[in-house]
Amino acid sequence: MYDHLAFFGSSEFAIPLLKSILDFTDVRVIVTQIPRMAGRNRRLTPTPVSTFAHKMGLNVVEVENVNDEGFIKLLKDLNIQLAIVVAFGQILKPTLLDSVPKGFFNVHASLLPAYRGAAPIQRALLDGVEETGITIFKIDKGLDTGKVALMESLKVDPLDTFDTLSEKLSMLGSSLIKKFMESHEVLLKDQNGEPSYAKKISSEETIINWNYPAAKIGNLIRAFDSRPGSRTILNGEMVKLFGFKGISQMRGRPGEILKINSEAIVGCEDFSIIVSKIQFPSKRVMSFGEAQNGHKIISGSSFGA
Repeated sequence: MYDHLAFFGSSEFAIPLLKSILDFTDVRVIVTQIPRMAGRNRRLTPTPVSTFAHKMGLNVVEVENVNDEGFIKLLKDLNIQLAIVVAFGQILKPTLLDSVPKGFFNVHASLLPAYRGAAPIQRALLDGVEETGITIFKIDKGLDTGKVALMESLKVDPLDTFDTLSEKLSMLGSSLIKKFMESHEVLLKDQNGEPSYAKKISSEETIINWNYPAAKIGNLIRAFDSRPGSRTILNGEMVKLFGFKGISQMRGRPGEILKINSEAIVGCEDFSIIVSKIQFPSKRVMSFGEAQNGHKIISGSSFGA
């Protein structure tokens, strides 16, 4: 079943899954997004999957639009029979889907039909869920609506961040794609449950409203750690906060920095949050202890002002 395979992926999340597939079979072509401007110096940078695949000496195609007729012809010329898609970043249209006989299977970072869409990990963390997982499903014409091949759940730690949960889910996906590759025949089942949608994160959503409860603010910091970072104003400039460490029973004004040692305790609508790191504009991420020693912040200051 798994001869003449193509792998579509772009982000770091996809690499452990590609490794699992390569342990099982050859991959005829690795399809990934074109290089984009990235980093502080805005340099043209290939995707993590592209960098990894080139190092491995694999056949890599960087494509701006996978629905282009020329690219579809390439898949047909390679006699691609099956495609695996992981964190790729483009919508696959019906003409493309119909060009591969055994179809396209997507590895999605949620328990579908929950969190269909572009940002399932961040949305799950924003909602404070205690469980998420990986679903492998056959792509159809809808948005993450296809029939399920395999699904496995994962407990979410109360201090998981976007980075830590992404890594855990990527490793779970790596294990699950191995099961998928080892099975000679996969029984596809309809998705079961109430759908929800994980739309792309907007810049406005990363701004902390200190009038929210501590748990909600903690979830926001976790969801955007380490990227793009949750944002707030301090002394007239925008800073980012990272490293949510829990909720304190201390009370103070919303946004008030109640205490600083290596971490900071900051007042919210009800209780307060404990947060460990801060980043000032154009500076590296540092602990609150470092920031205090550098006279950049003091107890009694307030975020959001």
